[in-house]
Amino acid sequence: MTRRNGIILALCLAVAIGGYLLVGKPGMGDLPMKDRQAGLMEKIRTDPGALTQAETLSRLEATVVERPEDPQPHYFIGEILRAQGRTSDAARAYQSALRRDNEFMPALLALGDALVELNNGAVSPEATRLFAKAYELDETQVRAGMWAAMGASQAGDQEKAEQAMRYIYSRLPEDDPRRERFAPMIEALSQPETAVPEAE
Repeated sequence: MTRRNGIILALCLAVAIGGYLLVGKPGMGDLPMKDRQAGLMEKIRTDPGALTQAETLSRLEATVVERPEDPQPHYFIGEILRAQGRTSDAARAYQSALRRDNEFMPALLALGDALVELNNGAVSPEATRLFAKAYELDETQVRAGMWAAMGASQAGDQEKAEQAMRYIYSRLPEDDPRRERFAPMIEALSQPETAVPEAE
């Protein structure tokens, strides 16, 4: 089981414990709501790994209704949609999560990644803002900082990109193996019309 699926199943179990009501959804059959609820709750309890995507989405959407200010179900809905290749829909779900908590780290990172994907690998100003905010909130999010620097570079602001990379480099522990990657990146940025190599 992947980490993403494990998190989603954990949320489903938490919802089951809370006893949230299940709303009718396509793919869930034509049983009465109470019967559907009882059957799904039993499935979550006994065999959560067998949940279909339709059942998982239904449970998450029920959680949205019951916990309207919680960003987590919106984020997990986005993860499922993105796994289905529905990146635009996933981006809207991540945006819904951020409307509830604009510092919710998983959604900041996921929306930034989705926007890069939708923009054919280019880092738009909005994606740059998201990655920069993620790094500002948590400097262990080095990849986000690198993507923000890449966005500045692609926008033509080489000086800002170089400053960002130098700052990230200075904050890494001395024994961090990533430090070895930064010297050539910073050197490349000091050259005219050079973009930051793509973050991994």
